[in-house]
Amino acid sequence: MSVVCEFELLSAELPLTGVAAALDTILTIDDVVSGIAGAPAVVFSTTGVGPGRLEEAMDSSDPVVEYVALESAVVESRYRVTLDTAHADVYTRLVDLRTHPMGAVVTGHGWKVSAQFADRDALDAFRTACGDTGVEFWPRRVFEGEADSTDDYGLTGAQHEALLAAHEMGYFDVPREADLSDVAAALETTTSALSERLRRGQRRLVGHTIASAE
Repeated sequence: MSVVCEFELLSAELPLTGVAAALDTILTIDDVVSGIAGAPAVVFSTTGVGPGRLEEAMDSSDPVVEYVALESAVVESRYRVTLDTAHADVYTRLVDLRTHPMGAVVTGHGWKVSAQFADRDALDAFRTACGDTGVEFWPRRVFEGEADSTDDYGLTGAQHEALLAAHEMGYFDVPREADLSDVAAALETTTSALSERLRRGQRRLVGHTIASAE
């Protein structure tokens, strides 16, 4: 039975952690992609940081092999970054375990991640791998993937909770009373994990209501 775990990885040696610390900001991992010569690569976004400062910080970061701007502005910047495999051992272990990363953010202290593991053994193996590489693993929330049954609208418990919290906090209001980070903080999860949960929940909700009536 699969399990979903929301956890923190604490280490100043983790990729992009030095960049987030130097800029006192948070980097949201939007996607994980293949890198050059098998090197891992990610797409991240951040707000409120000038592209010049961001690129200067990445130029000074050993784990960053190369980067390319996909969107470059103070309002929001998005970059694809190829990482040195020597600094991404934990990332490699996570991929080797055939997990499904559901979202992550990078802070000046480490990574906050939400991921689905095939079973408890895979989660324990990853926890052990973290210890072997000197990275602190702190689980924040663990629940069974298959045991999370759906409600009358086809929503999982996590999706129901996320949509209800977003509604009550005014995330869907025009103008918005709360942004994604506000709701994520209330639910003690990452913005990227919450964004995916809301999208999947909205798709299921439409599929079980409006679309089913067609």
